[in-house]
Amino acid sequence: MYRARAARAGPEPGSPGRFGILSTGQLRDLLQDEPKLDRIVRLSRKFQGLQLEREACLASNYALAKENLALRPRLEMGRAALAIKYQELREVAESCADKLQRLEESMHRWSPHCALGWLQAELEEAEQETEEHMEQLLLGEQSLEAFLPAFQRGRALAHLRRTQAEKLQELLRRRERSGQPAPTAAADPPKSFPAAAVLPTGAARGPPAVPRSLPPLDSRPVPPLKGSPGCPLGPAPLLSPRPSQPEPPHR
Repeated sequence: MYRARAARAGPEPGSPGRFGILSTGQLRDLLQDEPKLDRIVRLSRKFQGLQLEREACLASNYALAKENLALRPRLEMGRAALAIKYQELREVAESCADKLQRLEESMHRWSPHCALGWLQAELEEAEQETEEHMEQLLLGEQSLEAFLPAFQRGRALAHLRRTQAEKLQELLRRRERSGQPAPTAAADPPKSFPAAAVLPTGAARGPPAVPRSLPPLDSRPVPPLKGSPGCPLGPAPLLSPRPSQPEPPHR
C-alpha cells in the first residue's frame, strides 16, 4: 500500500530519477529556465538540510559573539594586568642580573687569596710605619710622648694582621688538604711567633746581665713554698749571706 502511494507520488523534486524520465528537449528547456532550476534546488532535501545546518551555525556564532563581547572588559583588564606583570618581571630580572654581577665581583675581590694578599700588604705597611716612627725618634724629629702611642698602635696592628694572615694561611692549607687523602703522620708542630711580636720592646733585646760574683748562700735547705698547685707561686725569698768566721792565726 505504501509502495503504491510512493509510486503514485512520483520521485522527489531534484532527484536524479526525476530528471531521468525527461527527454532531451525537456532537459534543454529546463537548463534554460533558471528560476525553475532554482526552485528545484531549493526544494531538494540536501539543500534544506544544508540550510538548517547554516541557520544552526549562525545561531551558535551569534551566541558566542555575544558571550565574547560580554567578556571583552575582563579581557582588557587581564591584558593590562599582564603588561604590568611583564614590566615587573623585567625589572626583577634586571635587578637580579645586577646583583649577580656585584656578587661575582665581590667574590672575586674578597676571595681567601685576595684577603691574604691584603693582610700581608697591611702587615708590611704597619711595620714600615713603625720603623719610620723609630727612625724619627732616633733622629730627634719626634718626641717620646708622641712616639709611644704611635709605636704601640703600629705594633698592635702589625701583630693583629700577622695573626690574621697566619690563621688564613692555615685555613687555606686545611682546605687544600681536605681534597687529598689525610696523612698518617702526627699533627703539625706548633708555630713559633717572632720574639718582636710577642715580647715587649725591651724584652726582645735579651736577658739582663748577670753579676759575675754572687754572695754565698746558706747551706741550709730552702723550705718548700706554700701554695696550691693551681695557683701561681710568688717569688722565693733569698737567704741572707752567712757571716764568715775569722780564721785562727797561723803559728
